[in-house]
Amino acid sequence: MLFKNFKFDPTPLVYALFAVVGGFLEVFTFLLHGGVFCNAQTGNVVMLVLHLVHGEGAAGLRYLYSILAYIFGILLTAVLPDRAAKSFLPVAVAVMEIVAFVLLALLPVGESDWYIYATVSFLCAVQYNTFTKLHGNAMATTFCTNNIRQIFLHLVRGVRERDGAEYRKSGAYLFIVLCFAAGAAVGVFAAEGLGRFSPLVCAACLLPVLVLFLADRLRGKRRPPASPAQETPSAADGKGEGA
Repeated sequence: MLFKNFKFDPTPLVYALFAVVGGFLEVFTFLLHGGVFCNAQTGNVVMLVLHLVHGEGAAGLRYLYSILAYIFGILLTAVLPDRAAKSFLPVAVAVMEIVAFVLLALLPVGESDWYIYATVSFLCAVQYNTFTKLHGNAMATTFCTNNIRQIFLHLVRGVRERDGAEYRKSGAYLFIVLCFAAGAAVGVFAAEGLGRFSPLVCAACLLPVLVLFLADRLRGKRRPPASPAQETPSAADGKGEGA
């Protein structure tokens, strides 16, 4: 068969869709929920300090909610054992985000933005700390700062060393940044056209990701277990990677 030996690597697609969601969420909270960026917390720290300095502590709470929820998401993923994180966390994150986006879309009109800030910041923190490397390269799907830096670092190395691998790495980072920007663009139109129902777009984006994850887990269960002769000494002793 023509595609008998063809193996599809879904990892770039997974990262691309999460980056689209990341860009979308930045626009969603900024345009529809009080100008708060929930993906990364630099701006929120600055805005919180500005309000505190001007004696507007109550107005600064919306930024504090976002920061605290983000911290909780990072801590949650950090305390999970490595084996648990690698085995079920990616699937759990996809399911959690899909369910959360549906629930956010169903919130009654006029509901407090506190729910939005806390939920989106928590989800972004968990997503950022779960999907950290694309083919061995540190990659973020919820913000662009380091991705933009890496585009040009690898580009310069590619020119200097005439190394095609560096060009490909630069292109991978550029691809994720463009996906993030595309998500932001979609977020603008969704915010204007769908309003509070716009998180459903994010849920739809992550459905293919969930299908890919579940298919991968099913495929793994169907593989026959390795015989003792095939196991490496480290795996047999339970001291291999992720043990």
